[in-house]
Amino acid sequence: MDQIAVPAEFRVDCATLLLSNRAQTWWDIVKERRAAKTLRWRDFRTKFENQYYSCQHRKIKEQEFLTLTQGDMTVLEYERWFQDLFMFAFVYLPTEQHWIERLRDGLQQELRMGLAALEFLTVRDFIEATQSLEAVAVAGQ
Repeated sequence: MDQIAVPAEFRVDCATLLLSNRAQTWWDIVKERRAAKTLRWRDFRTKFENQYYSCQHRKIKEQEFLTLTQGDMTVLEYERWFQDLFMFAFVYLPTEQHWIERLRDGLQQELRMGLAALEFLTVRDFIEATQSLEAVAVAGQ
């Protein structure tokens, strides 16, 4: 997906504003140890994930991502679950087209068939089309 260039220190500052309780205490310790050094986003993310997600947990979530299908979820629920698990398997989706393909592959068959001949430039366009198709299918039942 297209990303806006944001300075690393701004990303870290924004992310750390959302921390609370134990995570805030952890960040205060990390920040103090680093003193004046700027922490790059990638380094912050790695430190945070290593602190709060064990290697085994990450493997389980990665596998969950790889096997995720819509099942009986709505398109919105499926998309949210997909995004929640994505952080554990981001290497599998280097481009927006990979996102679209992976999302499409996990859809219920009737939705997948309804979208088979269409091409989408953005994930948002794909999701909106899928939700519209889902609404038509639900209304027709």
